[in-house]
Amino acid sequence: MDYPKRESHYAHKLTRLLFKTCAAQSMGPHAICLIIHVAHTEDASRYQGPVRFWNSQLMEVLGLTSPKQLNNARQAAVDAGWLVYGRTNDRSVGHYWTSIPESVASFDTPPLEAMHSAYGTQNGTQNGTQNGTQNGTRNGTRNGTQSGKPSNPIPNPKKVSALRADASDVELARWMFDRVRRIAPKAREPNFAKWGNTIRLMRERDGHSLAEIKEVFQWANEHTQFWAVNVMCPEKLREKFARLHAESQTGNHFIPLVSKQPKRRAKVISA
Repeated sequence: MDYPKRESHYAHKLTRLLFKTCAAQSMGPHAICLIIHVAHTEDASRYQGPVRFWNSQLMEVLGLTSPKQLNNARQAAVDAGWLVYGRTNDRSVGHYWTSIPESVASFDTPPLEAMHSAYGTQNGTQNGTQNGTQNGTRNGTRNGTQSGKPSNPIPNPKKVSALRADASDVELARWMFDRVRRIAPKAREPNFAKWGNTIRLMRERDGHSLAEIKEVFQWANEHTQFWAVNVMCPEKLREKFARLHAESQTGNHFIPLVSKQPKRRAKVISA
Protein backbone atom coordinates (compact mmCIF):
# COMPACT_ATOMS: atom_id res chain seq x y z
CA MET A 1 0.00 0.00 0.00
CA ASP A 2 1.52 3.31 -1.12
CA TYR A 3 1.85 6.33 1.11
CA PRO A 4 -0.93 8.79 0.15
CA LYS A 5 -0.48 12.38 -0.97
CA ARG A 6 -1.30 14.87 1.76
CA GLU A 7 -3.20 18.14 1.55
CA SER A 8 -2.14 21.32 3.35
CA HIS A 9 -2.55 21.25 7.14
CA TYR A 10 -3.47 17.58 7.05
CA ALA A 11 -2.34 16.79 10.62
CA HIS A 12 -4.45 19.58 12.10
CA LYS A 13 -7.49 18.52 10.07
CA LEU A 14 -7.15 14.92 11.22
CA THR A 15 -6.79 15.96 14.86
CA ARG A 16 -9.87 18.16 14.70
CA LEU A 17 -11.88 15.38 13.10
CA LEU A 18 -10.86 12.99 15.86
CA PHE A 19 -12.44 15.24 18.45
CA LYS A 20 -15.34 16.37 16.29
CA THR A 21 -16.43 12.76 15.80
CA CYS A 22 -15.87 11.82 19.48
CA ALA A 23 -13.62 8.98 18.33
CA ALA A 24 -12.23 8.52 21.85
CA GLN A 25 -15.54 7.01 22.95
CA SER A 26 -15.06 4.00 20.68
CA MET A 27 -11.25 3.72 20.51
CA GLY A 28 -10.14 4.98 23.93
CA PRO A 29 -7.67 7.76 24.86
CA HIS A 30 -4.53 5.68 24.19
CA ALA A 31 -5.52 5.13 20.57
CA ILE A 32 -6.29 8.84 20.14
CA CYS A 33 -2.86 9.83 21.50
CA LEU A 34 -1.17 7.31 19.21
CA ILE A 35 -2.96 8.62 16.11
CA ILE A 36 -2.18 12.26 16.93
CA HIS A 37 1.48 11.46 17.64
CA VAL A 38 1.86 9.65 14.32
CA ALA A 39 0.03 12.39 12.38
CA HIS A 40 2.20 15.21 13.72
CA THR A 41 5.37 13.18 13.26
CA GLU A 42 4.35 12.83 9.61
CA ASP A 43 3.85 16.59 9.54
CA ALA A 44 7.29 17.22 11.07
CA SER A 45 8.85 15.04 8.35
CA ARG A 46 6.88 16.99 5.72
CA TYR A 47 4.86 13.97 4.63
CA GLN A 48 7.69 12.30 2.75
CA GLY A 49 6.53 8.79 3.67
CA PRO A 50 5.62 6.47 6.55
CA VAL A 51 7.18 7.24 9.92
CA ARG A 52 8.94 4.54 11.94
CA PHE A 53 8.79 3.70 15.64
CA TRP A 54 9.95 0.90 17.86
CA ASN A 55 7.34 -0.31 20.32
CA SER A 56 9.49 0.85 23.24
CA GLN A 57 9.60 4.38 21.79
CA LEU A 58 5.82 4.63 21.55
CA MET A 59 5.28 3.19 25.01
CA GLU A 60 7.59 5.80 26.53
CA VAL A 61 6.09 8.72 24.61
CA LEU A 62 2.47 7.71 25.24
CA GLY A 63 3.01 6.76 28.88
CA LEU A 64 1.98 3.13 28.40
CA THR A 65 3.13 0.57 30.96
CA SER A 66 2.83 -2.67 28.99
CA PRO A 67 3.09 -3.94 25.38
CA LYS A 68 -0.51 -5.12 25.68
CA GLN A 69 -1.72 -1.53 26.13
CA LEU A 70 0.14 -0.48 22.97
CA ASN A 71 -1.15 -3.46 20.97
CA ASN A 72 -4.75 -2.78 22.02
CA ALA A 73 -4.51 0.95 21.23
CA ARG A 74 -2.86 0.33 17.87
CA GLN A 75 -5.37 -2.34 16.86
CA ALA A 76 -8.29 -0.13 17.82
CA ALA A 77 -6.92 2.70 15.66
CA VAL A 78 -6.29 0.37 12.71
CA ASP A 79 -9.74 -1.24 12.95
CA ALA A 80 -11.43 2.17 13.02
CA GLY A 81 -9.57 3.23 9.86
CA TRP A 82 -7.49 6.01 11.43
CA LEU A 83 -4.11 4.26 11.32
CA VAL A 84 -2.10 2.12 8.89
CA TYR A 85 0.57 -0.10 10.46
CA GLY A 86 2.98 -2.70 9.20
CA ARG A 87 6.41 -4.28 9.66
CA THR A 88 8.33 -6.96 7.77
CA ASN A 89 8.90 -9.28 10.74
CA ASP A 90 8.63 -9.46 14.53
CA ARG A 91 12.08 -7.90 15.01
CA SER A 92 11.80 -5.02 12.56
CA VAL A 93 10.75 -1.44 13.24
CA GLY A 94 7.10 -0.56 12.72
CA HIS A 95 5.96 1.65 9.83
CA TYR A 96 3.02 3.99 10.48
CA TRP A 97 0.87 6.57 8.79
CA THR A 98 -2.55 7.98 9.54
CA SER A 99 -5.72 7.92 7.51
CA ILE A 100 -9.08 9.66 7.65
CA PRO A 101 -11.94 7.12 7.43
CA GLU A 102 -14.28 7.56 4.50
CA SER A 103 -17.21 7.80 6.93
CA VAL A 104 -15.95 11.13 8.30
CA ALA A 105 -13.89 12.44 5.37
CA SER A 106 -16.71 14.75 4.25
CA PHE A 107 -17.16 16.43 7.63
CA ASP A 108 -16.87 20.21 7.41
CA THR A 109 -13.56 21.51 8.84
CA PRO A 110 -13.34 25.26 8.10
CA PRO A 111 -10.08 27.12 8.93
CA LEU A 112 -11.88 28.98 11.73
CA GLU A 113 -14.83 27.55 13.64
CA ALA A 114 -17.60 30.17 13.88
CA MET A 115 -18.84 28.91 17.25
CA HIS A 116 -15.39 29.47 18.79
CA SER A 117 -15.09 33.14 17.86
CA ALA A 118 -13.48 35.73 20.11
CA TYR A 119 -16.88 36.68 21.53
CA GLY A 120 -18.04 33.14 22.23
CA THR A 121 -21.04 33.30 19.93
CA GLN A 122 -22.46 30.22 18.30
CA ASN A 123 -22.99 31.41 14.76
CA GLY A 124 -22.69 28.95 11.95
CA THR A 125 -23.53 25.27 11.75
CA GLN A 126 -23.24 22.76 14.54
CA ASN A 127 -19.99 20.82 14.90
CA GLY A 128 -20.30 17.40 13.40
CA THR A 129 -22.54 18.29 10.47
CA GLN A 130 -21.59 16.85 7.11
CA ASN A 131 -22.02 19.94 4.96
CA GLY A 132 -19.37 20.37 2.31
CA THR A 133 -16.91 17.97 0.83
CA GLN A 134 -13.30 17.13 1.53
CA ASN A 135 -10.91 19.51 -0.15
CA GLY A 136 -8.37 17.74 -2.27
CA THR A 137 -7.79 13.99 -2.48
CA ARG A 138 -6.14 11.52 -0.15
CA ASN A 139 -5.63 8.71 -2.63
CA GLY A 140 -2.65 10.03 -4.56
CA THR A 141 0.50 7.97 -5.03
CA ARG A 142 3.90 8.76 -3.62
CA ASN A 143 6.12 10.36 -6.24
CA GLY A 144 9.25 10.93 -4.17
CA THR A 145 8.56 14.62 -3.53
CA GLN A 146 7.17 16.35 -0.51
CA SER A 147 3.38 16.32 -0.58
CA GLY A 148 1.33 18.75 1.45
CA LYS A 149 2.60 21.57 3.63
CA PRO A 150 3.61 21.53 7.29
CA SER A 151 0.80 22.67 9.55
CA ASN A 152 1.33 26.29 10.51
CA PRO A 153 -2.17 27.79 10.37
CA ILE A 154 -2.13 31.54 10.97
CA PRO A 155 -5.48 33.36 11.15
CA ASN A 156 -5.85 36.32 8.83
CA PRO A 157 -5.36 39.37 11.06
CA LYS A 158 -7.77 41.36 8.88
CA LYS A 159 -10.57 38.94 9.67
CA VAL A 160 -9.78 37.84 13.22
CA SER A 161 -9.43 40.52 15.86
CA ALA A 162 -7.73 40.00 19.21
CA LEU A 163 -9.71 42.90 20.70
CA ARG A 164 -12.35 41.90 23.23
CA ALA A 165 -14.51 44.00 25.52
CA ASP A 166 -17.81 43.84 27.39
CA ALA A 167 -20.58 46.31 26.68
CA SER A 168 -19.81 48.05 29.99
CA ASP A 169 -16.18 48.53 28.92
CA VAL A 170 -17.19 50.18 25.65
CA GLU A 171 -19.78 52.29 27.46
CA LEU A 172 -17.08 53.61 29.82
CA ALA A 173 -14.79 54.24 26.83
CA ARG A 174 -17.46 56.42 25.21
CA TRP A 175 -17.95 58.28 28.49
CA MET A 176 -14.19 58.94 28.64
CA PHE A 177 -14.14 60.32 25.12
CA ASP A 178 -17.04 62.64 25.93
CA ARG A 179 -14.89 64.03 28.78
CA VAL A 180 -11.88 64.35 26.49
CA ARG A 181 -13.96 66.34 23.98
CA ARG A 182 -14.67 68.94 26.67
CA ILE A 183 -10.99 69.88 26.86
CA ALA A 184 -10.06 68.96 23.29
CA PRO A 185 -13.07 69.71 21.05
CA LYS A 186 -11.19 68.75 17.89
CA ALA A 187 -10.14 65.30 19.14
CA ARG A 188 -10.88 62.58 16.60
CA GLU A 189 -13.23 59.77 17.54
CA PRO A 190 -11.10 56.77 18.58
CA ASN A 191 -11.46 53.04 18.00
CA PHE A 192 -13.86 52.28 20.86
CA ALA A 193 -13.23 48.53 20.54
CA LYS A 194 -9.56 49.20 21.27
CA TRP A 195 -10.37 51.54 24.14
CA GLY A 196 -12.82 49.00 25.56
CA ASN A 197 -10.22 46.24 25.27
CA THR A 198 -7.76 48.28 27.35
CA ILE A 199 -10.41 48.88 29.99
CA ARG A 200 -11.10 45.13 30.06
CA LEU A 201 -7.39 44.48 30.63
CA MET A 202 -7.39 46.95 33.48
CA ARG A 203 -10.24 44.97 35.06
CA GLU A 204 -9.08 41.42 34.37
CA ARG A 205 -5.31 41.75 34.60
CA ASP A 206 -4.77 44.78 36.80
CA GLY A 207 -7.66 44.11 39.19
CA HIS A 208 -9.38 47.51 38.97
CA SER A 209 -13.16 47.82 39.03
CA LEU A 210 -15.07 49.92 36.50
CA ALA A 211 -15.98 52.34 39.28
CA GLU A 212 -12.30 52.81 40.23
CA ILE A 213 -11.28 53.33 36.60
CA LYS A 214 -14.01 55.92 36.10
CA GLU A 215 -13.23 57.71 39.37
CA VAL A 216 -9.50 58.02 38.68
CA PHE A 217 -10.00 59.18 35.09
CA GLN A 218 -12.57 61.75 36.19
CA TRP A 219 -10.20 63.08 38.86
CA ALA A 220 -7.38 63.46 36.33
CA ASN A 221 -9.72 65.03 33.80
CA GLU A 222 -11.31 67.58 36.12
CA HIS A 223 -8.88 68.40 38.93
CA THR A 224 -5.46 68.88 37.31
CA GLN A 225 -4.73 70.69 34.11
CA PHE A 226 -1.51 68.73 33.62
CA TRP A 227 -3.12 65.28 33.79
CA ALA A 228 -6.18 66.40 31.83
CA VAL A 229 -4.09 66.94 28.71
CA ASN A 230 -1.71 64.03 29.31
CA VAL A 231 -4.26 61.32 30.10
CA MET A 232 -6.69 61.39 27.21
CA CYS A 233 -7.08 57.67 26.52
CA PRO A 234 -7.35 54.38 28.47
CA GLU A 235 -3.84 53.32 27.43
CA LYS A 236 -2.29 56.34 29.11
CA LEU A 237 -4.62 55.96 32.09
CA ARG A 238 -3.50 52.35 32.54
CA GLU A 239 0.16 53.39 32.32
CA LYS A 240 -0.20 56.10 35.01
CA PHE A 241 -2.98 54.51 37.06
CA ALA A 242 -1.00 53.80 40.23
CA ARG A 243 0.29 57.36 40.50
CA LEU A 244 -3.05 58.94 39.60
CA HIS A 245 -4.89 56.79 42.12
CA ALA A 246 -2.41 57.72 44.87
CA GLU A 247 -2.66 61.44 44.10
CA SER A 248 -6.44 61.34 43.94
CA GLN A 249 -6.56 59.76 47.40
CA THR A 250 -4.10 62.17 49.02
CA GLY A 251 -5.30 65.29 47.29
CA ASN A 252 -1.84 66.14 46.01
CA HIS A 253 -1.82 67.81 42.63
CA PHE A 254 1.10 67.57 40.27
CA ILE A 255 2.30 71.04 39.36
CA PRO A 256 4.72 71.21 36.43
CA LEU A 257 7.84 73.28 36.90
CA VAL A 258 7.78 76.70 35.27
CA SER A 259 11.09 78.29 34.41
CA LYS A 260 11.54 81.71 35.94
CA GLN A 261 12.64 84.44 33.60
CA PRO A 262 14.61 87.40 35.01
CA LYS A 263 12.56 90.56 35.22
CA ARG A 264 13.51 93.27 32.83
CA ARG A 265 13.98 96.76 34.20
CA ALA A 266 12.05 99.44 32.47
CA LYS A 267 14.20 101.85 30.59
CA VAL A 268 14.04 105.40 31.75
CA ILE A 269 13.89 107.80 28.83
CA SER A 270 15.20 111.22 29.69
CA ALA A 271 13.46 114.22 28.37
